[in-house]
Amino acid sequence: MEMWIENKNKADIFRDMKVMKKRGDEAKSHIRFSDSAYRACGQMTAYASAHHQSQFRVFSFSIFLFGEKGRLLRWDRSGVIYTESFKWLTEPDTLLEFIWRFNFLSDIERGHDTTVASVTDDEAEVALPKLKRYPGLENTKKADLQRFLIHDDRSANEDLGVYITPSAVWDTGGLFGRSTFGYIAYDVASTNLVYLKDFWRTDLPGIEKEGDIYHKLHDAQVPNIPRLGAAGDVPLSPECTATTSFVAQRTRTQDYLRIPGGEHEWCPGQPHVDPYVHYRLVLETLGKPLSTFKSTRQLCEVIRDAIVAHSAAYERAQILHRDVSAGNILITEEGTGMLIDWELSKQEHKGVEEGPRQHSRTGTWQFISISRLREPRYTAHEVSDDLESFFWVLLYQIAKCRGSRMADVSKHMQLVFDEYIKSSQDCLIMGGNGKIGCLINFHLSPGVVENLLTTAEGLVNAPCVGLIEELRSLFHDYYLYLEPQYSSNQPIQSKIEDKRRGDSRVKVAQERLRSSEFILSIMNKHLRSKWDIEDDGSLDKTDMGHDASKSRDRRKRKAEDISTGEKDSDQIRKWMLPPSSIQPSSDVVSSRSKGTSKTLYSKSSQKAVSSLLK
Repeated sequence: MEMWIENKNKADIFRDMKVMKKRGDEAKSHIRFSDSAYRACGQMTAYASAHHQSQFRVFSFSIFLFGEKGRLLRWDRSGVIYTESFKWLTEPDTLLEFIWRFNFLSDIERGHDTTVASVTDDEAEVALPKLKRYPGLENTKKADLQRFLIHDDRSANEDLGVYITPSAVWDTGGLFGRSTFGYIAYDVASTNLVYLKDFWRTDLPGIEKEGDIYHKLHDAQVPNIPRLGAAGDVPLSPECTATTSFVAQRTRTQDYLRIPGGEHEWCPGQPHVDPYVHYRLVLETLGKPLSTFKSTRQLCEVIRDAIVAHSAAYERAQILHRDVSAGNILITEEGTGMLIDWELSKQEHKGVEEGPRQHSRTGTWQFISISRLREPRYTAHEVSDDLESFFWVLLYQIAKCRGSRMADVSKHMQLVFDEYIKSSQDCLIMGGNGKIGCLINFHLSPGVVENLLTTAEGLVNAPCVGLIEELRSLFHDYYLYLEPQYSSNQPIQSKIEDKRRGDSRVKVAQERLRSSEFILSIMNKHLRSKWDIEDDGSLDKTDMGHDASKSRDRRKRKAEDISTGEKDSDQIRKWMLPPSSIQPSSDVVSSRSKGTSKTLYSKSSQKAVSSLLK
C-alpha cells in the first residue's frame, strides 16, 4: 500500500484555523471538541500507525475526505501535517493533481526507507542456519528475512554494515515517538548473531546519541552492560553516506510549528512536537527477557547486577539511566544481569541546575516512580527515582510471572502499575496512587506476595519475601504521609510537607536513596542467605519467542470500536493515550500554511512536491 484514503460523510475533524485565531483559542487542540471527531481522529491515527508498522517508512501521505471537502495529510514520527480544506467534489483539480504528482515520486519521496531491502538467495543461505538456532526463530524462512544497512558514526569507512533479520521480536507499537523495534540479526561481516535496535532518537539540544553514551560507559569500565557494535543515524538513501554529504532520515512535522522568529507564524495553538532522527545500533551481547528467570533467586541476582551497572554508570561517568524497566534488564547466556537501553539517559553535571530537555515524562509508565507520576512537570529525575523503579520491576515480575495460580492478581497489577488519572484542566496524565496503596499494603500486600512466592508443594523462599518487604518498608518511609488519593490543594500539600520535614524516618529514607549502596546491601544480605527452593522460576506462559510466520501487519481499527453510547470525549481520548508507553503529548497535530499549500498544488513545477519530502 502506497497511500490510504479515508472517506467520511461527516463533518471535518479539524478546527478552522481562522476561527481559532479570532477566538484566541491559542492553547486549544486542533481537533474539534466532539465525540465523532475524536473517534475519527483515533481511527485515522490507527490506520497511519498500521501503515508504518507493516512497512519500513520514514513518512507517509494519506487523503481525508469529508462530505464535499477534503484535506491532504503527511504523517511521520513527530505528528501529522494537514492542509487547509479544499472542495474535491466540485473543484477536483487539487486532489487530482496531488495524485498525479504522487504517481511520479520516487520511493524515497513517497516515504519509503530504502536502507531496508529483500535478501538475496546467497545471503539467506548463510544467515538462516544461524538464525534458526536462536530460540523462537526455528521456523524462519527466506521470505521472512530483510536486509538492513547500518551506518557507523565512528567509522571512517563509508561502507554500510549489512545485517540480515527476520521481523522484529519486539516493538513499542504506535506511530508517534521513538517507535523502537528490536531484531535478532545475522551480522554478515562477523557471521555472529547480534541484537539490532531501530528507533527514532529525539533531536534536541543536550540529548546524546545512545551509541555515544555506550562509548562513555565502556570508557568508564561500567560492568553488566552489552558490547556495542555499529551505531549511527540512518542515511536518507544507501548512496548518501559520504562524510561531506551525509543526509539522515528526519521528521518534518516540527518544521511547521509556530516558533518565535520563524516563518510559520500562522500556526495556532500550542502543540508539543519533538523532532526525531532515525537511528540504529547493534549490541553484540544477546540476552533473554527478564520474565524467563529460572528461579526467584536468579531474578533477584539479575536485578542486583543491573543496579551495579546503574551505580557504576552514575559514580564513574555521571550518567543516570532514567528508564529502568522490565524490558531494559536482560539475562545473559551466563545467567547474569545486564542493563540496556540507555537512549533516555542523561549525563549529570554536579552543582549545575538544568531544566528539562523534553516536555514529556521520561520512562516506562509501569515502573516510573511515584514522585515522577504525581508531579511530572515539576519534579526533576533523580537517582532515587531509578532505584524505586528497580523495586517496581522486581514486584512486577513476581506478580506477572508467579501469579498464574491467583485469580485476582491481574486486578492487583492493574491497580498498582496501570492506574492513571487525567487532569480535567490541562489533560495532564498523572498516576502513582496505586503504588502508594501498595506501599501501605492495600494492593499486592505482604500476604499476597507470600502467596505468589509459594510453590505448588507449599514451600516459600523466605529470603525473597524478606527482600521485597524490606524494600517496601524503605519506600514506605520515603513517601510517608502521602495519601493514596492525590490532592492538588495547596494548603493540604503544605501540611503534608511539614509533617514529612519533621519526621526522622523520611529523612533517613531520603539519605539512603541518594545512592544505590543501601539497596545493594539489602539485596546482598538476602542473597547470602540460604534459599531452600531453586525451582520457583517464572510460570509465565507468554510466548517470548519470535513467530517468523507473522509479518509486521497490523489490522485497521474501526472507529466503531468505541461504543456509540459514549458521550464523554475524555473517555474517548483515554484509548488514544494508553499508559503502557509514555510518549510525547498526544496533541501533536500541526498544519501547513496557505502559501505552502498553494505551492504544493502549483502546476508550474513538480519540484515543489518533492521539496516537501526531502
